[in-house]
Amino acid sequence: MRNIKLFIMSFWIFFVLLIIVTIDLPIFIGANCEFIGFKEIFSIRNSIAFVSILLLFSGIFFYYEFMKDLEGDLRLPVTIENIKNVNYEYFALLVTIISLVAFDFTTLRGLILLVVLFLILGAIFIKTELFYSNPSFALLGFHIYKADTNNELLKNKIFITKDKINNLDQVKYMKISEIVYFIKKA
Repeated sequence: MRNIKLFIMSFWIFFVLLIIVTIDLPIFIGANCEFIGFKEIFSIRNSIAFVSILLLFSGIFFYYEFMKDLEGDLRLPVTIENIKNVNYEYFALLVTIISLVAFDFTTLRGLILLVVLFLILGAIFIKTELFYSNPSFALLGFHIYKADTNNELLKNKIFITKDKINNLDQVKYMKISEIVYFIKKA
């Protein structure tokens, strides 16, 4: 379940872009302007935008839930060895997100294609644990590292942190998934 939440959280940028592309609200500012009514606002043509708004708020909620989980008990410190910054992995997901906005959402075929691709991406993210390459993490100040530690169980793992980490730094950690850990400097 955590991986599904992290996937939804990682696509908040996509949901914002989707809202901008699909929302259909007439904007008129003038002497004769009047409220168009809720029926017009909540029409079927705005359904994609409202689903996106719902998913956006879900992602925001999941982010705060995730941050609260990270305040929990961290394991005893370990020493970082052979660290490599892999922040560039954010860009692959960002390009994917931006390319999804290019679909024609006004046709049923375009909508079905969007849903199918979104589900396929979700399955890939969950099965491969690629949620750590989340561009929203980059915007929120997180860094991604691939490193070893002096603990044999923590060799060749992915570490997410708000700290700048170097070789020989002492860090406390929390397991997020089989290969991904959150760390803080000790």
